[in-house]
Amino acid sequence: MEVDPGDPLPDTNRDWSKLPVDALSAVFMKLGTVEILMGASFVCHSWLAASKSPELWRFVDMTRHKVIFSKGTDILCAMAKAAIDRSDGRMESFWAQKFVTCELLDYIVSRASSTLKSIRLIACTFVWGQSLATLAARCPLLEEIECSHHKMSADFFKYVGIVRPQLKRLRVHMPYFDYDAMEDEMKEHHNEDEDDDEYEEPFEQWEARRNVDAFAIAENMHELRLLQISGNNLTNKGVYAILDGCPHLECLDLSDCYKIHVDDQLRARCAKIKHVWLPGQWPHVNCPDLRVIGENEGEDDGITLHDLWEAEDVYCDDPKVYTMYHDYYSL
Repeated sequence: MEVDPGDPLPDTNRDWSKLPVDALSAVFMKLGTVEILMGASFVCHSWLAASKSPELWRFVDMTRHKVIFSKGTDILCAMAKAAIDRSDGRMESFWAQKFVTCELLDYIVSRASSTLKSIRLIACTFVWGQSLATLAARCPLLEEIECSHHKMSADFFKYVGIVRPQLKRLRVHMPYFDYDAMEDEMKEHHNEDEDDDEYEEPFEQWEARRNVDAFAIAENMHELRLLQISGNNLTNKGVYAILDGCPHLECLDLSDCYKIHVDDQLRARCAKIKHVWLPGQWPHVNCPDLRVIGENEGEDDGITLHDLWEAEDVYCDDPKVYTMYHDYYSL
């Protein structure tokens, strides 16, 4: 087929700003929360409008992204509030890493208490247990709580179990720390008269201290289907209490719980649970529900849309950018 050199070439340029909102929303569903807030929303007015669809913000995930480690707490909290506002009161899940504050939890309660089903906080050390417990009390549909890499008291588990008895999933993954070894080392460095009789704690008292979290969970969270308590100092007695008090468990993560003695009796007691991860077990349990989000996971995760955005010399480090959309096009 001969082509007349005088014929104009077809126009290959496309105006992506004129894509239908439904098509844009379908594309945005493939992006993460941070990518939309710091990338797609800034392209043009039509993309900004599409990014405000409440359906995109039912699940807000601000974990495992390098931006979490490069921006300040005030900026990340402002971004989170923008995402919460865009959900228009329909947010069901909120996952965050490092930056969450008590004030942000209060904001979630004020905007999404009637719809929130899952909150997962990883290494959010600015959060007090009381604030998270208050959120649990104010969110009637809440079924999942995570507060990993941040020690919570047994009173926290007790209170949450009382105000939210229908809780289905609890995740409290912690790096293992041998408190017994620490206490022994402190005694060695303590200057005492050698003639003084050293107090030896009764075994029952020691075991009760080690299982205080397990007992609180077993006594107050009877509807749990999933429990991650890896890194805890509980003993076999605490495990048996959990098995008795939480009869509906389907997934149990006891990895890195090195005070537990894995024997035939323990294995037999755990046999009815679908997925069990015992300390020292190899290979690891193949259960996506037991996937752990690491404390620093995502800190160096390659090139992202945000990297491309900053390559254009556009920086949005002012928290107001994410709550004043009508103004930021003047930047």
